[in-house]
Amino acid sequence: MYEKIEELLKDKTILIVEDEVSLLEIMLESTQEYVNEVFTATNGIEGLEVFQSKNIDLIISDIHMAKMTGLRMSHEIRKVDPYIPIIFLTAYDTDENMIEAIKVKSRNVLRKPFDKKQLLLSMMLVMNSFKEEFSLFELANGYKYNFDTKELIFNDKHLISLTKKEQRLLELLLKHQEHVVPFSMIENYVWMENGATADAIRMFINKLRKKIYPELIQNIQGIGYKLSIN
Repeated sequence: MYEKIEELLKDKTILIVEDEVSLLEIMLESTQEYVNEVFTATNGIEGLEVFQSKNIDLIISDIHMAKMTGLRMSHEIRKVDPYIPIIFLTAYDTDENMIEAIKVKSRNVLRKPFDKKQLLLSMMLVMNSFKEEFSLFELANGYKYNFDTKELIFNDKHLISLTKKEQRLLELLLKHQEHVVPFSMIENYVWMENGATADAIRMFINKLRKKIYPELIQNIQGIGYKLSIN
C-alpha cells in the first residue's frame, strides 16, 4: 500500500497548516518521505503566505485556528486557485463545518484523532481523484497537455518534447490559468534554489512559446505571466 502512495505522491508539494505544534511535527514526519516537499504553517495567515510564494499541489489544514481559520484561508485561496485539493482536519465535525468545507470545495474532512495510515490514504484518494479529473488539459489550436504522463500532444498524435523545466512552467501556468502567475512564483517553482533573472525567465518563456504557439502565454507587464487559452 505504501509503495502505491509514494508512487502517486512522490512529485507533489504539500502544505500542512496546523496550530497544534506537536501534531504538525507528527504530520510532517509522517508525510515527508512520500512527497517531494512539505511546507508547514501554524495559522491561516502563514498558510496563505506559503501558498502565495510556492507552487502547492495539496493543502492539509486544520479548521479552527487563531489569527485566521482554515476555512477563511481556503476562501482566500479559492479566489486564486479554484482547483487545488484541500483536506480539512477537525475535532468537531459539525454540520456547520461540513457545509463550510463544501462551500470551499474541500475534497475530504479528516476527523481528529487520526493515524499515519488514515492521513496518507486520504492524501492518496484526494490526489487520485484530482488526477482523474484533470489528467488531460485541452489548450487551443489542437494542443493538449497530459498531467499524468507530462506529455504535450498536438492533434492527438504528435508528441512535442518538453524539458523538465518546461513541464514545470506549463503546469504552473495551467494550475493558475485564471490568474497572473508572478515572476517570483515562476522563479521559485521552476528554478527552485538556483534562482533565475527576469531576462532568463523571459528567454525561457519565449522558447516555450515557439514549441507551442506564441499567443498561449501572455506577458503582464511588471507582474508576471498568464495563460490565454480562449
